[in-house]
Amino acid sequence: MSSDVSSNDNPDDVTIRPDTRDDYPAIHNLVATAFDSELEAKLIDRLRSDGDLVLSLVAERNGKIIGYAGFSRLTIKDRELRATALAPVAVSRCHRRRGIAAALVREGIHELELAGEDLIFVLGDPAYYARFGFDGRVARQFCAQWSGPAFLALALERSPKAANRPLVVYPPAFEAFG
Repeated sequence: MSSDVSSNDNPDDVTIRPDTRDDYPAIHNLVATAFDSELEAKLIDRLRSDGDLVLSLVAERNGKIIGYAGFSRLTIKDRELRATALAPVAVSRCHRRRGIAAALVREGIHELELAGEDLIFVLGDPAYYARFGFDGRVARQFCAQWSGPAFLALALERSPKAANRPLVVYPPAFEAFG
């Protein structure tokens, strides 16, 4: 998988592709700088080392990584659903507001849909993530540590009907966020 984001979506001729081992240091640096903290960068490192990353994408321009999106495995208690969490998404400061984060999210959704995932959860700005189909109404069918107005979900293949609000369990790496 490798997609060139068209000039209509992004004027920077960015390529979205899966990360490789050689990308790990650049991803760590990009994410730590983008968030002004090592916390999210260490989250990715831990998710990777624990085997919990389902999909890890980079945005590359002229051989330099300028964006990242990670999707990790979630468990839905007592349900046969394949679910992931989108976190984190990061773009270098000088490349923001050019559609790179959106391209990463769209490519991730596309790849996860092809892989047969059922749900993607995100904790983020409802106005921003609504453009990709994330919805608080879907997320409210579930219970999670971060349930609330910013807890959103996107149903992919089949629309889940979750009675009794089953628990969404995040990987241990997320414990650093409380």
